[in-house]
Amino acid sequence: MTTKADPPTDASLPVHLEVDHFVLAGSDLTRSQEAFADRTGVLLAPGGPHEKMGTRNALARLGDGLYLELIAPDPETATEGNLGGRLSTLDEPTLFAWALRTDQLAGLANALVREGRSPSPIFEATRDQPDGPRLAWNLMGLPGLGGAWPFFIDWRDCAHPSRSAPSVGSLVAFEATLPVPDLGRLPFSDAKGIRLSEGPPALSLTLATPRGTVSWSETDPHGFFG
Repeated sequence: MTTKADPPTDASLPVHLEVDHFVLAGSDLTRSQEAFADRTGVLLAPGGPHEKMGTRNALARLGDGLYLELIAPDPETATEGNLGGRLSTLDEPTLFAWALRTDQLAGLANALVREGRSPSPIFEATRDQPDGPRLAWNLMGLPGLGGAWPFFIDWRDCAHPSRSAPSVGSLVAFEATLPVPDLGRLPFSDAKGIRLSEGPPALSLTLATPRGTVSWSETDPHGFFG
Protein backbone atom coordinates (compact mmCIF):
# COMPACT_ATOMS: atom_id res chain seq x y z
CA MET A 1 0.00 0.00 0.00
CA THR A 2 2.75 2.40 -0.88
CA THR A 3 2.11 3.38 -4.52
CA LYS A 4 -0.27 6.23 -5.23
CA ALA A 5 -2.89 5.35 -7.81
CA ASP A 6 -3.81 7.18 -10.98
CA PRO A 7 -6.28 10.08 -10.65
CA PRO A 8 -9.73 8.63 -9.87
CA THR A 9 -13.13 9.31 -11.41
CA ASP A 10 -15.18 12.51 -11.42
CA ALA A 11 -15.55 13.62 -7.81
CA SER A 12 -18.85 15.40 -8.58
CA LEU A 13 -20.78 12.18 -9.27
CA PRO A 14 -23.11 10.66 -6.64
CA VAL A 15 -21.23 7.99 -4.70
CA HIS A 16 -22.60 4.44 -4.65
CA LEU A 17 -21.27 2.09 -1.95
CA GLU A 18 -21.71 -1.65 -1.39
CA VAL A 19 -20.34 -4.00 1.23
CA ASP A 20 -17.33 -5.75 -0.32
CA HIS A 21 -15.74 -7.96 2.34
CA PHE A 22 -15.06 -8.61 6.00
CA VAL A 23 -11.58 -9.24 7.38
CA LEU A 24 -10.48 -11.73 10.02
CA ALA A 25 -6.82 -11.52 11.04
CA GLY A 26 -4.39 -13.77 12.89
CA SER A 27 -0.72 -14.39 13.51
CA ASP A 28 -0.42 -17.60 11.45
CA LEU A 29 -2.41 -18.24 8.27
CA THR A 30 -2.39 -22.04 8.38
CA ARG A 31 -3.41 -22.13 12.02
CA SER A 32 -6.12 -19.55 11.40
CA GLN A 33 -7.44 -21.51 8.41
CA GLU A 34 -7.66 -24.65 10.54
CA ALA A 35 -9.46 -22.80 13.34
CA PHE A 36 -11.90 -21.34 10.82
CA ALA A 37 -12.53 -24.76 9.27
CA ASP A 38 -13.17 -26.28 12.71
CA ARG A 39 -15.89 -23.71 13.35
CA THR A 40 -17.50 -23.52 9.91
CA GLY A 41 -16.66 -26.71 8.03
CA VAL A 42 -15.04 -24.70 5.23
CA LEU A 43 -11.33 -24.45 4.42
CA LEU A 44 -10.60 -21.03 2.95
CA ALA A 45 -8.76 -20.95 -0.37
CA PRO A 46 -5.24 -19.46 -0.49
CA GLY A 47 -5.28 -15.96 -1.95
CA GLY A 48 -1.60 -15.07 -2.11
CA PRO A 49 0.89 -12.50 -0.75
CA HIS A 50 0.40 -8.72 -0.64
CA GLU A 51 3.43 -6.90 -1.99
CA LYS A 52 5.19 -4.69 0.60
CA MET A 53 2.56 -5.34 3.28
CA GLY A 54 4.20 -8.43 4.76
CA THR A 55 0.92 -10.39 4.62
CA ARG A 56 -0.86 -13.13 2.75
CA ASN A 57 -4.50 -14.19 2.79
CA ALA A 58 -7.15 -16.85 2.25
CA LEU A 59 -10.71 -16.28 1.04
CA ALA A 60 -14.26 -17.60 1.13
CA ARG A 61 -17.34 -16.39 -0.76
CA LEU A 62 -20.43 -15.12 1.07
CA GLY A 63 -22.45 -14.40 -2.06
CA ASP A 64 -22.27 -12.45 -5.29
CA GLY A 65 -19.83 -9.59 -4.76
CA LEU A 66 -19.25 -10.40 -1.08
CA TYR A 67 -16.50 -12.41 0.57
CA LEU A 68 -14.57 -13.09 3.76
CA GLU A 69 -10.82 -12.50 3.94
CA LEU A 70 -8.49 -14.14 6.45
CA ILE A 71 -5.19 -12.26 6.60
CA ALA A 72 -1.96 -13.09 8.46
CA PRO A 73 1.77 -12.37 8.30
CA ASP A 74 3.69 -13.71 5.33
CA PRO A 75 6.68 -15.50 6.92
CA GLU A 76 8.88 -14.50 3.98
CA THR A 77 8.26 -10.74 4.16
CA ALA A 78 6.71 -9.81 7.53
CA THR A 79 8.70 -7.35 9.63
CA GLU A 80 8.07 -5.14 12.63
CA GLY A 81 7.68 -2.20 10.25
CA ASN A 82 4.79 -3.47 8.13
CA LEU A 83 1.28 -4.84 8.54
CA GLY A 84 2.51 -8.41 8.85
CA GLY A 85 4.52 -7.44 11.90
CA ARG A 86 1.46 -5.81 13.47
CA LEU A 87 -0.60 -8.97 12.98
CA SER A 88 1.98 -11.24 14.60
CA THR A 89 0.60 -10.59 18.11
CA LEU A 90 -3.07 -11.30 17.35
CA ASP A 91 -5.17 -14.22 18.48
CA GLU A 92 -6.76 -16.02 15.58
CA PRO A 93 -8.97 -15.43 13.90
CA THR A 94 -9.92 -11.93 15.13
CA LEU A 95 -12.52 -9.67 13.51
CA PHE A 96 -10.26 -6.93 12.22
CA ALA A 97 -11.80 -4.69 9.54
CA TRP A 98 -14.45 -4.32 6.85
CA ALA A 99 -14.56 -2.84 3.36
CA LEU A 100 -17.05 -0.94 1.24
CA ARG A 101 -16.75 -1.02 -2.56
CA THR A 102 -17.11 1.95 -4.90
CA ASP A 103 -15.71 3.11 -8.23
CA GLN A 104 -15.79 6.74 -7.08
CA LEU A 105 -13.18 7.04 -4.36
CA ALA A 106 -12.48 10.69 -5.12
CA GLY A 107 -16.12 11.65 -4.72
CA LEU A 108 -16.29 9.68 -1.50
CA ALA A 109 -13.16 11.42 -0.21
CA ASN A 110 -14.80 14.79 -0.83
CA ALA A 111 -17.97 13.69 0.96
CA LEU A 112 -15.96 12.50 3.96
CA VAL A 113 -14.04 15.78 4.12
CA ARG A 114 -17.32 17.71 4.08
CA GLU A 115 -18.35 15.73 7.17
CA GLY A 116 -15.12 16.63 8.97
CA ARG A 117 -13.26 13.36 8.30
CA SER A 118 -9.69 13.03 7.02
CA PRO A 119 -9.44 10.19 4.50
CA SER A 120 -6.07 8.85 3.44
CA PRO A 121 -4.70 9.38 -0.05
CA ILE A 122 -5.89 6.83 -2.59
CA PHE A 123 -3.30 4.07 -2.97
CA GLU A 124 -2.71 1.11 -5.22
CA ALA A 125 -2.37 -2.34 -3.61
CA THR A 126 -1.48 -5.65 -5.27
CA ARG A 127 -1.67 -9.37 -4.62
CA ASP A 128 -0.05 -12.27 -6.49
CA GLN A 129 -2.57 -15.09 -6.94
CA PRO A 130 -1.39 -18.72 -6.65
CA ASP A 131 -2.89 -19.69 -10.03
CA GLY A 132 -3.72 -16.44 -11.75
CA PRO A 133 -2.61 -12.94 -12.69
CA ARG A 134 -1.51 -10.28 -10.25
CA LEU A 135 -4.45 -8.27 -8.92
CA ALA A 136 -4.21 -4.49 -8.51
CA TRP A 137 -6.81 -2.29 -6.89
CA ASN A 138 -7.23 1.10 -5.21
CA LEU A 139 -7.68 1.66 -1.48
CA MET A 140 -8.60 4.52 0.81
CA GLY A 141 -9.04 4.56 4.57
CA LEU A 142 -9.72 6.75 7.58
CA PRO A 143 -6.43 6.85 9.52
CA GLY A 144 -6.55 7.02 13.29
CA LEU A 145 -10.20 5.97 13.64
CA GLY A 146 -9.73 2.20 14.02
CA GLY A 147 -11.20 -0.85 12.33
CA ALA A 148 -14.82 -0.22 13.34
CA TRP A 149 -14.74 2.40 10.57
CA PRO A 150 -14.76 0.93 7.06
CA PHE A 151 -12.04 1.22 4.51
CA PHE A 152 -12.89 1.67 0.85
CA ILE A 153 -11.90 -0.30 -2.23
CA ASP A 154 -12.14 0.05 -6.01
CA TRP A 155 -11.32 -3.18 -7.84
CA ARG A 156 -10.78 -1.33 -11.12
CA ASP A 157 -10.56 -3.97 -13.87
CA CYS A 158 -9.90 -6.96 -11.57
CA ALA A 159 -12.22 -9.95 -11.38
CA HIS A 160 -13.89 -9.76 -7.98
CA PRO A 161 -12.40 -12.28 -5.52
CA SER A 162 -15.85 -13.65 -4.64
CA ARG A 163 -16.08 -15.23 -8.10
CA SER A 164 -13.43 -17.87 -7.51
CA ALA A 165 -13.45 -18.39 -3.72
CA PRO A 166 -15.19 -21.40 -2.12
CA SER A 167 -18.54 -20.66 -0.49
CA VAL A 168 -18.66 -20.54 3.31
CA GLY A 169 -22.40 -19.87 3.38
CA SER A 170 -24.11 -16.52 3.69
CA LEU A 171 -24.16 -13.33 5.70
CA VAL A 172 -26.71 -13.29 8.52
CA ALA A 173 -25.85 -9.97 10.13
CA PHE A 174 -23.10 -7.39 10.37
CA GLU A 175 -23.01 -4.42 12.72
CA ALA A 176 -20.49 -1.63 13.17
CA THR A 177 -20.71 0.49 16.31
CA LEU A 178 -19.20 3.95 15.90
CA PRO A 179 -18.78 6.89 18.30
CA VAL A 180 -20.82 9.23 16.10
CA PRO A 181 -24.02 10.93 17.31
CA ASP A 182 -25.57 11.47 13.85
CA LEU A 183 -24.85 8.29 11.90
CA GLY A 184 -27.20 9.28 9.10
CA ARG A 185 -24.78 12.00 7.99
CA LEU A 186 -22.06 9.49 7.15
CA PRO A 187 -21.70 8.94 3.38
CA PHE A 188 -21.97 5.18 3.88
CA SER A 189 -24.91 5.15 6.33
CA ASP A 190 -27.31 3.68 3.75
CA ALA A 191 -24.98 1.00 2.35
CA LYS A 192 -26.94 -2.23 1.93
CA GLY A 193 -26.10 -5.20 4.15
CA ILE A 194 -24.82 -3.38 7.25
CA ARG A 195 -26.23 -1.98 10.45
CA LEU A 196 -24.66 1.06 12.12
CA SER A 197 -25.19 1.96 15.76
CA GLU A 198 -23.80 4.62 18.07
CA GLY A 199 -21.40 3.65 20.86
CA PRO A 200 -17.82 2.63 21.59
CA PRO A 201 -16.07 1.23 18.47
CA ALA A 202 -16.95 -2.42 17.86
CA LEU A 203 -17.73 -4.92 15.11
CA SER A 204 -20.01 -7.96 15.05
CA LEU A 205 -20.30 -10.51 12.22
CA THR A 206 -22.64 -13.52 11.98
CA LEU A 207 -22.54 -16.09 9.16
CA ALA A 208 -24.66 -19.09 8.22
CA THR A 209 -22.18 -21.93 7.58
CA PRO A 210 -22.31 -25.69 6.95
CA ARG A 211 -21.89 -26.15 10.72
CA GLY A 212 -24.58 -23.66 11.67
CA THR A 213 -24.57 -20.02 12.69
CA VAL A 214 -21.13 -18.71 13.64
CA SER A 215 -20.32 -15.28 15.07
CA TRP A 216 -17.28 -13.10 15.71
CA SER A 217 -17.18 -9.82 17.61
CA GLU A 218 -14.44 -7.40 18.55
CA THR A 219 -14.33 -4.25 20.63
CA ASP A 220 -12.07 -1.47 19.39
CA PRO A 221 -10.72 -3.37 16.36
CA HIS A 222 -7.52 -1.83 15.05
CA GLY A 223 -8.08 -2.20 11.31
CA PHE A 224 -5.64 -1.56 8.45
CA PHE A 225 -5.49 2.20 8.91
CA GLY A 226 -5.22 2.27 12.73
